[in-house]
Amino acid sequence: MDTHFGKMIFQTHPAELARRQKATQWPLCVLDVRPAADFAAGHIAGAFSLPGGAPTALPAGVTPTTEIVVVGAGLSDPAMRAASLALLGLGARRVVELTEGMLGWRLAGMPVERQQARAA
Repeated sequence: MDTHFGKMIFQTHPAELARRQKATQWPLCVLDVRPAADFAAGHIAGAFSLPGGAPTALPAGVTPTTEIVVVGAGLSDPAMRAASLALLGLGARRVVELTEGMLGWRLAGMPVERQQARAA
């Protein structure tokens, strides 16, 4: 992955995120900014819960080459953009928003996991 595109917010769709999850050439971190109850009801496998979308630090293990995918409820979720901007401010170099959020993920027929929230 090229890291020269630092300090930008990218966007992706469910099928591309599913493809990136299977790839092993770069680290990936999925942050779900929906309320904890929504996360527990169903989320993307391996995602970390960050209710409210206000990170105060980068997630553990994030390096300059880590791609951080931010997942909100759906289109134009303000928590998703707030988290993306905060992550850039904290030094993240590659932030990607799942443009359709969990709504799009589910409508695309992608698998969801149900469990207790893991803190980011």
